[in-house]
Amino acid sequence: MRFALTLSAALLSSTAAFADDIVIRADIAEATVYLSGAEITRRATVSVPAGAHRLLIAMPDSAQAELVEVSGPEGVILGPPQRVSGFAIGEGALDTPDQAAARAVVETAQDALQAAQDDLTAADATIRALETQLAYLSALTRGGPDGIAMPEDPALVPQFLSTLGAEAARVQRELLAAQVARRDLAEAVAERQQDLNAANAAFARLNPFGLNIDVIEVSLSAAADIDATLTLDYLSYGAGWEPSYEFHLDSDSGALEVERFVSVYTSGAARWENVAMTFSTAQPYRQRVPSALYPSPARIIEPSRPVIGGLASPGDSEARFADAMPAPIMEATVPESRAAIQVQGLSVSYVYGAPVTIGVTGQAVLPFDTLSLEAETEARAVPRIDDTAFLVATATNDTGEPILPGVARFYRDGALIGEDVVPLIAEGEETDLAFGPLDHLQLVWIDRSLAEGDRGVFTSNSTQERQVAFGVENTSGTAETVRVLYATPFTEQEDLDLDLTLTPAPDARDVDDQRGVHAWDLTVAPGETVLVEMQVEFDWPEGQILTWRP
Repeated sequence: MRFALTLSAALLSSTAAFADDIVIRADIAEATVYLSGAEITRRATVSVPAGAHRLLIAMPDSAQAELVEVSGPEGVILGPPQRVSGFAIGEGALDTPDQAAARAVVETAQDALQAAQDDLTAADATIRALETQLAYLSALTRGGPDGIAMPEDPALVPQFLSTLGAEAARVQRELLAAQVARRDLAEAVAERQQDLNAANAAFARLNPFGLNIDVIEVSLSAAADIDATLTLDYLSYGAGWEPSYEFHLDSDSGALEVERFVSVYTSGAARWENVAMTFSTAQPYRQRVPSALYPSPARIIEPSRPVIGGLASPGDSEARFADAMPAPIMEATVPESRAAIQVQGLSVSYVYGAPVTIGVTGQAVLPFDTLSLEAETEARAVPRIDDTAFLVATATNDTGEPILPGVARFYRDGALIGEDVVPLIAEGEETDLAFGPLDHLQLVWIDRSLAEGDRGVFTSNSTQERQVAFGVENTSGTAETVRVLYATPFTEQEDLDLDLTLTPAPDARDVDDQRGVHAWDLTVAPGETVLVEMQVEFDWPEGQILTWRP
């Protein structure tokens, strides 16, 4: 039988009479973790005597829970669940075996510390007693009104002084021995304190319950004694996950391995230990209903009249009123700028192969799997903007699933190149991945028109001529093929005439459908510099301004 806890459920327990209270812990057994939020399942087995009872299920994260459902086997009748905060339990009442063992270690360490402190206190008392004896002996030897009189018989004086000296020497020896023993006892206290601190830290890492806990209260009745397995399901916003990657490229073979990781986080007091996890790209907290749409009328208004010398002309009040009217609000355009559109429509689930435990930090990075891709590499150069060429790998995602957006580290031949955020790479999509600069391929850009003075730059009110050279210098001992990209000028206006000459001609024009972006595949021998020459002439009407630079 199952009942759901909604946000309108009462926060206090019911006042119905029950045979007894049954307090149990139901640890997290399974969780489907979304990019934001999680669907969590807790389970527990409890022996239920016949009759009506109040079942109190410990749930530290109840404040983060929504849509709580409690279900049990046939033969058990469950009432609606309710949240109860600050329920008092006995110390260690809900400890796991590991927590109970750790609690026992803490108690043993506390006893050892107390015993060491007692020994130190006794040593301090012994030292004070010896110091008192020594002070008394010193007072006796001083004589005078507070001291002791010397014997009248001169023959007894040596015996008297010998007795006082021997007794003072004995007390001094015992005092020194007590002080040495105290140092050892003080060190023992410090060691026992360290042992207790370590035991407390180990116990805290197990996240035990305190003396006051949050619980889910459920009325429970059974016709006969039964061992019931109860399940508690709920949706929580206190968890989430995101992917991360390592891209490893072998520049010789073009083999590209993508190591995937899952970064999972939790918040709140829930204890996640040995949880069967599924990671899903679904988003239960996404907008469920379409946005409201309102009429969008078009209006015209009278233009405002010019104001001369700060004074408006007569009859200008209507225009001023029109100027003060607010512009119409376009609600329909707001949803178009909504973020996270890259993952819309995706619903991929990854079942993790081993139970997951998350420590007190609330975070864990889990190795997931490795994808293998075949990539074609090229040296890509953008002269004038960059100083060197870059190694770019082009690969097709033929893994059968999308590669989700996430932080990635890039390795080239085992060396770390850098870190970046990769966008969504859909199944079957081709993508370019950059693996750092190629320092032996230096880029060259020369403005020959400036170098040639007035002969190279001819500028008037309506004409301009420019000559530019760009290319690559190979400083290595191996020939290289470099793909050079350059944005050449083009015109979309009939009044602007353009004459463009490129030597050599580009191998590809309008790369990626970008008009004027051309590509040259240049073979550059060791120590050689290969250049592309560009000459461009512009002609436009008088009175206009040319907005372009090479």
